[in-house]
This record gives sequence, structure tokens and C-alpha cells, in this order.
Amino acid sequence: MMSEELRSLIPAYLSGQLSPSEKRTFEAQLASDPELRIEVAELQATWQDLGLVREEEPSPAVRARFYQRLHDVTSGRARVARSGYAWWKPGLSGLVPHATIALALFCLGLYLGREKTGGPASTDQVAQLHTQIQDLRRTVALSLLDRQSATSRLEGVSWSTQVEHLDPQLLSALVQTLNHDANTNVRLSSLDALEKFTDDSAVRQALVNSIQLQDSPLVQIALIDALVQMRDRAAAGELRKLSKNSELNAAVQQRARWGLEKLTLN
Repeated sequence: MMSEELRSLIPAYLSGQLSPSEKRTFEAQLASDPELRIEVAELQATWQDLGLVREEEPSPAVRARFYQRLHDVTSGRARVARSGYAWWKPGLSGLVPHATIALALFCLGLYLGREKTGGPASTDQVAQLHTQIQDLRRTVALSLLDRQSATSRLEGVSWSTQVEHLDPQLLSALVQTLNHDANTNVRLSSLDALEKFTDDSAVRQALVNSIQLQDSPLVQIALIDALVQMRDRAAAGELRKLSKNSELNAAVQQRARWGLEKLTLN
């Protein structure tokens, strides 16, 4: 099992804060420890993902929501001057720098704390880093889901799949996207994202309720398949309605009958 001391060195290693001798020692351990390599790769991938967000001009609502969330994340860790840095931009164009700086500052804090105390970062500090990463992913997802560009909303859906648990705000945003987005591909992607969290009863109920709101045969069929995959018998009533609705696409009716049969077996 990887020691807490090694785990605490990961942020410092990725942010270039290790001394030459520490770096050599860490990389030697990295070469022989698969578990350490996995943790390093996961955190490094998170940092790289933060650089994939495209620059767009956000609405005032997005800007306000982002700054509120950013304040919550970084409160008590850093105070950055309002001027003097050209890359500290308002809005989504500054989203990647804001997120990266927040994470980098926290990693630096872990490193400095380790240097000051002469020991490894505590388990609580490592847990805080994990929480920071999760919160930043939610922030990026929520910001992108509120964009006018379908491409941005697709990216937002993709970011939402990287969180471990859906909070009520992100769940609401994904369900809203599934039920009302003008782009069929975005709706299908949001369905895929929600399927990751079907252990959550709120997600399961949202998918059952969504079937009656859909007008795209592609989304309807995908939803039917998702409900069958969940083995949620609560969906049987909705599938029965679809199977008897002569105004629906014939393929949807047929798939609803198939799904109803699957759910009512046994």
C-alpha cells in the first residue's frame, strides 16, 4: 500500500515544487509502484482536462454563479489582487486560469505545510484536495451547461461525468438538459451522463418522468433502453402509455412494447 508520505508528494511533484533530490527519489518510487503511477496519472489528467475548456463570453448569470462558487472554493486560501495580471479575466474566458490557480494554490499549501511541519500532509489535507478537484469539476460543468453553444453544453455534460456524486444543482442542470435542450445530441449525452448515477433514486425517478416529455424518437428509444437496463418497474406504466400511443413513431411504440415485456417478466 502506498504511504501517506508518498501520496502527499504527488501535488508537489506535478507542480514542480520538489527539490532535485526529492524528485529523483520520487521518480524512482514512481517507476516501481503501480498504485503511485495511477494516482499521479489521475491527478495529472485532471489538470490537463482543465485546459480543454474553450473560450466563450458568458452571460451575467454564468459569471455571477462562477464567481460565487470560486469564492467558496478559494476562501481562506488566497487573496489575489484585482489588477496586475492580464490572464486574470472575468467570465468563462478566465475559467481555466481560475480553476488551475485555485488547485495549484491548494497543492502549494500542502507542500509548504509539509515543509513547515517536517512531515507528510495529513489525511484531511489529501481529502481536501480531492474535494477541491470534485468541486472544480462541478463548477466547470455547470458553467458550460448554461451556454448557448451546443458544443459547449456537450463539454459540460462530459465534465459532469467526472464527478463522483451529483449534488442537487448539477442533477437539476442535467435533467433540465435532458428534458428541454434544443439539440438532440446534447439530450442523448445528458442521458448517458445520468445513467452513470442510477444508483441514486432521484436520478431514477427523473429518468422515468422524462419519458413523457420527449419528442425525439432517438431520445425516446434511448430512454426506454436506459429504463430497461435499470430494471425499474416504476417505468412500466409510462412504457405502457407509449406502447398504446398511435401518434408516436412506430419504432418507439415497438421499443416500448419490448421494454414493457422485459420489465414485467418475472
